[in-house]
Amino acid sequence: MLDSGSSVDAVNVDPGATRLIPYAGDGIRVLGESEGVALCELTVPPHFAGPPPHIHHGFDEAIYVLEGALTMVRGRSEPELVPVGGLILAPKGERHTFANPTDEPARVLGVWSPASALEFMEEIGAALPASGPPDPTRLAEIYRRHDSEISP
Repeated sequence: MLDSGSSVDAVNVDPGATRLIPYAGDGIRVLGESEGVALCELTVPPHFAGPPPHIHHGFDEAIYVLEGALTMVRGRSEPELVPVGGLILAPKGERHTFANPTDEPARVLGVWSPASALEFMEEIGAALPASGPPDPTRLAEIYRRHDSEISP
């Protein structure tokens, strides 16, 4: 859990959150976690380019859009719009990415299984800037350490 001296203490934290993980200039609010699953809420900033297309070999990921809109890529498809009520589902082994190309933030509910995926989210969230490109060498190393890979 982040203490009040953290650089992300300006983020509005849901009092029901168990902890906050920095992510792309905001934070992932962990709403609940057990060994098998983690449930989080996060805001994806406007014009967020998202992570590079990638594959997770050790966990499943799902992102449900609560407010705003995202785009997603699954496999080698072209980006598709994911509006409010839409789901981005990325099972282990499936190439995927998402972005927020709009002028508005998107509020989403994220689910990772098993919850150990939050270790990856902590590292990658700190490496993904809210705007501008991330350091590709740093990202590749983080993905490698977490049984994932960047898949251009």
